[in-house]
Amino acid sequence: MADHDNYRERLVALMEGLLGLYAYMQGLFEELPLPVTLRDFEPADDEDTPSQALLALNRVRQLIEDEPISERDKRAFEHLILDWFTAYELLVITRLAGPAPWRLDAAEFSLNRVITWIEVIEEDDPDDDES
Repeated sequence: MADHDNYRERLVALMEGLLGLYAYMQGLFEELPLPVTLRDFEPADDEDTPSQALLALNRVRQLIEDEPISERDKRAFEHLILDWFTAYELLVITRLAGPAPWRLDAAEFSLNRVITWIEVIEEDDPDDDES
């Protein structure tokens, strides 16, 4: 029973992290030279909200290509989104298929990569160069 409780706590923590990173990504997209507004991701609202938010996030991958930013940053944004999608898919599968430590480990790894991509993007922030 303790293993199940630990699994459940870890799954909830990873889902909260996933949603927090989505909100953070919304802010990053709004700070682009050509700002991109991304709809909120609220899985509890209704059945269509997550799927619409996911489709919108995928659309951002295409919009990034038109941004007047470096190729390095374009790739960082693309990888950021893909790693977020990977974590999302793994957590959904985990909720449907049940406990599997490797799924939670892989989801956590993907979320850590999202954080790394955010750091790469923010490291190249032009506001930092002015100080």
